[in-house]
Amino acid sequence: MSRATQPIIGTRMRELRKAKGMTLKQLAAATDLSIGYLSQLERQDADPSVRALNMIGKALGVGISWFFPDPDEGDNPEADIVVRANKRRSLKFESGVRDELISPNLSGQLELILTTFSPHSSSGDTLYSHKGEEGGYVVTGTLELTVEDKIMTLHPGDAFHFLSSRPHRYANPANTETSIVWAMTPPHY
Repeated sequence: MSRATQPIIGTRMRELRKAKGMTLKQLAAATDLSIGYLSQLERQDADPSVRALNMIGKALGVGISWFFPDPDEGDNPEADIVVRANKRRSLKFESGVRDELISPNLSGQLELILTTFSPHSSSGDTLYSHKGEEGGYVVTGTLELTVEDKIMTLHPGDAFHFLSSRPHRYANPANTETSIVWAMTPPHY
């Protein structure tokens, strides 16, 4: 692993771990790697193995490619400001939901995500909550938004905003894809 990629790997690892609300101790338990080693990786004081990155990625819910820089990004002065459409980092879930990070990174107070729901996919059957606030704009399709005991159906052009501490879930009840642009604070990923 080159020293040029090492800072990016450590930074992305720390940003994602913190955005998920996970401590180094919890990550260590999930990966069977020591807290000291994980801390060294985040501080760029150690070179990660492919095996370690796979374990960390699995524990954080991402593929190993999440940690690596885009080869064109190295000398790009806009990389910390702009995310090009063909350069988004993405996560695909078994449920049929795909999230694409449209924020340049997770180090700030705001996270932007483009989410695509396959037909009849959802965030799960159970309501969940977390700290922060979130809002979204329905670009295409239909979104069924449940916040506590309220179930609302949104269509293209509709938007929403609520405290994430309120139990909620999302679903696409339609036979077509639904896409949403989300804003979350603090970053959830």
